[in-house]
Amino acid sequence: MPEGHKSTVLVVDDEQVIRDLCGHALKEYRVLQAGSLREAIDCYQAQRIDLVLTDVMMPGGSGIELLRQIKQLDPGATVVVMTGFGDKEIILNALQEDADDFINKPLQLLQLRTAVQKALAKKALKEEIATLRRLDSLKSSFLSLISHKLRTPITSLSLALEDLQRYAVQFSPEAECHERLRSMREDLQFLSRLVISLLRFNQVMLPGNDDRLQQCDLVELVRSAAESARWDAEKPGVKLVLHLPASPVVLPCDRDRLLFALQQVIDNAFKFSGDRGSATVSLTQQPDGLQIVVQDAGCGIPSDELPKVFERFYQVDPDATGQVPGFGLGLSCAREIIRQHGGTITISSESGRGTTVTITLKKVEE
Repeated sequence: MPEGHKSTVLVVDDEQVIRDLCGHALKEYRVLQAGSLREAIDCYQAQRIDLVLTDVMMPGGSGIELLRQIKQLDPGATVVVMTGFGDKEIILNALQEDADDFINKPLQLLQLRTAVQKALAKKALKEEIATLRRLDSLKSSFLSLISHKLRTPITSLSLALEDLQRYAVQFSPEAECHERLRSMREDLQFLSRLVISLLRFNQVMLPGNDDRLQQCDLVELVRSAAESARWDAEKPGVKLVLHLPASPVVLPCDRDRLLFALQQVIDNAFKFSGDRGSATVSLTQQPDGLQIVVQDAGCGIPSDELPKVFERFYQVDPDATGQVPGFGLGLSCAREIIRQHGGTITISSESGRGTTVTITLKKVEE
């Protein structure tokens, strides 16, 4: 709401004295009045109303009927019902029609002001959440559109580059030309991986639901994530070491999301390990749950950067080249997915001495 703009409260009651009392108590708001259901509906349709304060018993229709009609006009409307009746049926009817709050008659001014303040604060929060959801939906649609749009020219460029490479081989140009073509091929592959990553990030971070939970073998899941990371890394000099239980470890989870989270963590172990070394992944059952530990002997993370590694778009850049692959979204997404599974993820590291990532998931019930 713009600064300086007063919220508008529509007071609906067939008694003028009650309407005036409410107007006096709510001086900080712009207060409009209506003495019947029809007047209230006409006023609501003609002006922007932030909150409706209505009596139950009125000529031409009850406050419950007004509540129903306003919610039909505007499902996000905020309506507070004033009633001197202790009839449970009236309250139940109002709740069924999505009343936001109740005020007892005879009115107490402090209670009235407090109820209006709370209802308007709740309305503002709902509107903010709705705005964030719309923005998130727009962001997801934009990322998806951009990713798909980029894939077509990338495919076209890839095919054209293959033709150039065949042409170069046929006419045996100088080695410098071959080197330039090889560099172009690597850049194109890198761009293609970035676009695929955008699609994957967008898909995996869409809101999940319990219907996607299934019984998964965590041993198989960790193994798949590790093998996938090793394949993508294209670092034959970095050895993958797995310490996994011999028998299945079953856990209810969203398989695709949890697999994605594990891949992000293990990808980093390879990414920051240089051309030689090892990436070790272990899975153990602890008294308080399951623990997955990913260790590398790479460049490590400086202590002043550790608090930032879970921030979106933040990347550790040990050589300060600005050319670290990826978008800096992996650990942020991984933490959110692990949290969705009731788990935690922590990182310990020391510059020049490697990094250890520990993921703890809730204990499997027997």
